Amino acid sequence: MLLPYKDVNPTRHFPFITLLLIAGNIAIFVYQVFGPYGFETISSQFALIPYELHHGNLRESNWINPYLSLVTYMFMHAGPGHLIFNMLFLWIFGNNIEDRMSWIGFLVFYLLTGIISGLSFEAIYPGSEAHLVGASGAISAILGAYLLLYPTARVHALFFIFPIRMPALVFLIIWFITQISGFLGQADSVAWISHISGFVSGIILYRFFLRH
Repeated sequence: MLLPYKDVNPTRHFPFITLLLIAGNIAIFVYQVFGPYGFETISSQFALIPYELHHGNLRESNWINPYLSLVTYMFMHAGPGHLIFNMLFLWIFGNNIEDRMSWIGFLVFYLLTGIISGLSFEAIYPGSEAHLVGASGAISAILGAYLLLYPTARVHALFFIFPIRMPALVFLIIWFITQISGFLGQADSVAWISHISGFVSGIILYRFFLRH
């Protein structure tokens, strides 16, 4: 297990959108857990369900238009661990990518790549009633952008319990290989294809959002 906990890569601008996204995700998760409708109900209503994009709302998921769930699913999380890991990655890598974009540009990049990740999940599992939740796809796009913008930045990570330091290029290549391995193995319920497609979309699209 390789878990990053910081990078050595200073920024020039205040990461307003990154912090806003982190605060928003935490606030929504608190509502999922403590809101009046219950965790499962809220998660189901706002998750991305591939079946609904072709056939309309399921009976237990009818609060919003299915196409709107391409955005709302990014702000739902399956549990505290899911949220913490995603927000950790968003903070470590997101502030530097936002630093190279305008506030609105970074937000559009985040949402657009998240939508692409959701559509990729739907393309691989058309007609599935599985619930896709989490910011992982959009955050994976941030990692893709980071790979090309800051390949030599130093990333501090824990290898199990041992702290190590490595170039971002090495860390992100290892991370991407694990996503491909997970997708090919299909060993659990992780939406590996969303991570892969998010990463690739970030590599392709980041240049269109850079500050001039």
